[in-house]
Amino acid sequence: MTSAGHAPMRISHRLMMGLYQFIWYLALPLALARLLWKGRLQQGYRDHINERLGMSWPISGAIPRIWVHAVSVGETRAAAPLIDALIQSGEKILLTHMTPTGRDTGRQLFANHIASGQLVQSYLPYDIHWAVNSFYRYFSIKVGLIMETEVWPSLILSARQKSLPVILVNARLSERSARRVSRFANFAQLIYQSFTKILAQTNLDAKRYHSLGLSNVLVTGNLKFDVIPHPDQIEHALALKKQLNHQVQIVCAASTRDGEEALIIEAWQKFLKSKENTSDANYFCLFIVPRHPQRFDDVFTQLQSSFIKVSRRSTMNDQEFTDVINHGGVILGDSMGEMSFYYALSDIVIMGGSLLPLGGQNFIEACALGRPIILGEHTFNFQQASADVIDSRAAIRITDIDDLVKAMDLLLTNHQVKEGMSTNALDFANQHTGATKKIIAVVREAL
Repeated sequence: MTSAGHAPMRISHRLMMGLYQFIWYLALPLALARLLWKGRLQQGYRDHINERLGMSWPISGAIPRIWVHAVSVGETRAAAPLIDALIQSGEKILLTHMTPTGRDTGRQLFANHIASGQLVQSYLPYDIHWAVNSFYRYFSIKVGLIMETEVWPSLILSARQKSLPVILVNARLSERSARRVSRFANFAQLIYQSFTKILAQTNLDAKRYHSLGLSNVLVTGNLKFDVIPHPDQIEHALALKKQLNHQVQIVCAASTRDGEEALIIEAWQKFLKSKENTSDANYFCLFIVPRHPQRFDDVFTQLQSSFIKVSRRSTMNDQEFTDVINHGGVILGDSMGEMSFYYALSDIVIMGGSLLPLGGQNFIEACALGRPIILGEHTFNFQQASADVIDSRAAIRITDIDDLVKAMDLLLTNHQVKEGMSTNALDFANQHTGATKKIIAVVREAL
């Protein structure tokens, strides 16, 4: 009776997977065409297509025991403390990505590990059964660690069939995502329960996973609190600060997304206008650092049409760079992998991805450098962290352009408020470290 009762569910799962694979076969030509199309602006999309199809792999020497999947830039940076700790313990790592920017970030962050043969990079294959099987067959990994939200049914179910432990690390599930997943509750439960463990960032994330009927959830904290800002970039920034006029104050709009630059430009124009008749009028500088490099040229054009003094970070030497800052210019941060540098130079940070309904970008590194944060309304990707950082009085929540102008004015003109928030930001970042050790313990148990 029990077996018969469960048979329809198993058939339903098989039908779902069959439909899923059929859709992938239909979509594959479109996926390849998309790579070629996006490759017009970013060559990396046209490189290593064979890896995405499971046809060949970039490896020589010892085969890694541990596989870490970090889809793009944010996940790759978040994985850094975990990867460093695993390599220090003698492990070899396979690091996979889905985007060229993620792969480039990994190449920069782990250059020494790559050179020593302790880490190798690849694209993750598309979630088609033969590509996934080729991936598992070639690498023979002992445990897989998937960062944050990347859940591919074929990849996860195939690992379960092979008795390969796969752990969802630094896992987060927004309320919106939980509602979407719940529409396919039975199938979603099958996929998520196939993870050996789901290591959630917060109790709130764990509660949402539990609402799907999962029993394999453990709260280990957020790895992003363990990421150490780049020391060389901080040292460089501190050296340049000595060349700046002591009255200059810098606002960094970090990881901005399409449509947000226009809001920031309008707010900055209003802020500068309010200072026209003051002695501080020429001592404010704005950095805008877009999230995606393929948008650099478009954002630069937008800035040129809005301000007289606009420069690109990538075209200036240090002397030119500090001259622009000292003369109150607007600078496009079009250099990759330099967020620690921009944060260390800045006085306050406007966090991109939060001004429009995009979920927000990672503000934790800015807090670790003691920078007061201005957040928009839309931080559902960092729901608990954003609530905590505001409760810690390290961040200000704004709802519109006028709020943004007021927040900038408060922090740039009230030294006491700014310094208080700076101290709170450091405390906030330091109080939430420790996820790496907890995750390593689970990985050791799986091995």
